[in-house]
Amino acid sequence: MFFTKKKYGEKLLKCPRCRIYMKKIKKEDVIIDVCEKCNGLWLDDHEIDKLNALAKRTSVKAKSKKISKTKSKVKSK
Repeated sequence: MFFTKKKYGEKLLKCPRCRIYMKKIKKEDVIIDVCEKCNGLWLDDHEIDKLNALAKRTSVKAKSKKISKTKSKVKSK
């Protein structure tokens, strides 16, 4: 089987391709299993949807900061 040990309350997985333990990366409430040898990624059900939502929120925040910086520069001139 591909499971042993635990991190973030989840068992570590072995990469199906390389058969080495994958690293776990946590982004908010999403845990991504990453193979450092082949760069393969594994997600649980619906986690891709959570990552898409996170990316959209991050993008909106970045745009908002850029707009507010631009407005500050215009006001100070």
